[in-house]
Amino acid sequence: MRARTRDGGAGLLLAAVACVLGLLVTCAVFVWTPAGQELDQLLLAGPGRDGAADGAAMALLSVVGDPLVLAVVLGGVLVAGMLSGRTRAALAGIVLFGCSVAGARVLKSVVTRPDLDVTGSTTHNSFPSGHVAATTAIVLAVLLVLPAKVRWWAAVPGLAGAVLVGAATMIAGWHRLSDVLGAMLLAGAIGCVAFWSAGGARRRL
Repeated sequence: MRARTRDGGAGLLLAAVACVLGLLVTCAVFVWTPAGQELDQLLLAGPGRDGAADGAAMALLSVVGDPLVLAVVLGGVLVAGMLSGRTRAALAGIVLFGCSVAGARVLKSVVTRPDLDVTGSTTHNSFPSGHVAATTAIVLAVLLVLPAKVRWWAAVPGLAGAVLVGAATMIAGWHRLSDVLGAMLLAGAIGCVAFWSAGGARRRL
């Protein structure tokens, strides 16, 4: 049992490293190369192409970006964790959310997008998406307080929702594909560490 637990912990840390490497590669390829910037621009769906889709995207983003909604969901995670005896996991989930949002903001302030003479592309950096990082982190925080046997049932619709938010940011013209991928990888890396930490806490009890 202990050997399996150690193997699982090592797997989580390796997954975190893989997510960090994926984040770096995504940034290097899409932000710092002409071909990457061209692909980003090609896949970007600007506002106004479809009025209905644009309106739905903005409505969704207004909900997931509402501080009150986020506070209620995180409060629910904490309460669920306390009722199920997973208080430390719930706290890890809240820290996961805070680190993901803060990490996205820091990266946006330090990553530069060079002018590589790509038609339609700008030097405005939006890598990674804060909305997508927050949504992905919320999903992972919820998974942290759920029993392992039911996590997959929540993971599939939860991650589908995060993908939908990512698509909404692109439809609204807020973010590029690379921003969405980078945000998911960022939250994924922090999430793996949170799961590892929560698992370590349970082993110490």
